Amino acid sequence: MSQGWEQSRESRTAGRLVLLAGMAARGLSAALGWEGARKHLLLVLVAPALLLACGGERQVAIQFAAQVRGEPLRCDASYEKIGASKTTLQLLDFKAYVRGVALVRENGEKYPLVLEQDGHWQRETVVMRKGRRHRETVAMLDFEDGAGTCNTGSPETHTEVVGLVPDFDDYTGVEFTLGVPPELNHKNVEWVEPPLNVPSMWWSLTNGYRFLRLDVRAGGNRPYVFHLRADGCTGTPDIGVNCSAENQGTIFLKGFVPGQSRIVFDLAALFAQTDFEHSGDGMTDPVAGCLSSADDPECASLLPQVGLGSGPITPGRADAFIRVE
Repeated sequence: MSQGWEQSRESRTAGRLVLLAGMAARGLSAALGWEGARKHLLLVLVAPALLLACGGERQVAIQFAAQVRGEPLRCDASYEKIGASKTTLQLLDFKAYVRGVALVRENGEKYPLVLEQDGHWQRETVVMRKGRRHRETVAMLDFEDGAGTCNTGSPETHTEVVGLVPDFDDYTGVEFTLGVPPELNHKNVEWVEPPLNVPSMWWSLTNGYRFLRLDVRAGGNRPYVFHLRADGCTGTPDIGVNCSAENQGTIFLKGFVPGQSRIVFDLAALFAQTDFEHSGDGMTDPVAGCLSSADDPECASLLPQVGLGSGPITPGRADAFIRVE
């Protein structure tokens, strides 16, 4: 338990009322539309108090896992016959930012997790958007342990997002976005709070963070990378930054039951169409891999797997990179 959870229940009640009110409002809005939600305003205001009075909240841990064809992804292992070129892969680094993690009920109501404030892996913050205050959440997942081929200097791993939701028993889906809140994406990594203070996940002030960083060694010593980030960005943080492609894919997965299911990232599925032996020719394609550029030929088969664009395999399918297990 973090220090925040050691506070007395009474000292947290007011904050929970506000957060649960917002959660209830978003759930009604998703199910009834804005006009319908307005007609149920009294319910929105009263429901959180009733939930708390009845003990109607619970802590959930959304579990994530990295795999290769059902095997755990490890830094001290090699994986054979990956991709169109049937290449041997080794992991070098794998981290990702997820934001807006929410559980979805059978009736379509959506309830974002009220994140536990652990001061390291996940946080909630308030951002200004179009003159209004919005609550945003962000967490970092880290699947490499700094051992073996993963010489990253970061031995800690983190594979879950923990928070509070109303205590319903009919959650059947989960939703999250691979990315960083746009209002935080172009901050200086040296001046921000965890989990955004990780230099290896930062690209530049203009382009912002790497939302997903996956580095592998393909066929011996040849590196291959998949870095998900904003593209076509111009401007500076002090005057404003505009990006032609934010590249933040929202993933909705059906069949997710809290406490029973987990979200899997399967590298064999991600790279199923990748030809590692003929990527990055140093001229028309200078980098072996995908850096989220619109004109990068290797991104065509990878971006759809993280909820961007369109392609033969999209998140959620049994043979997809991101799926429920």
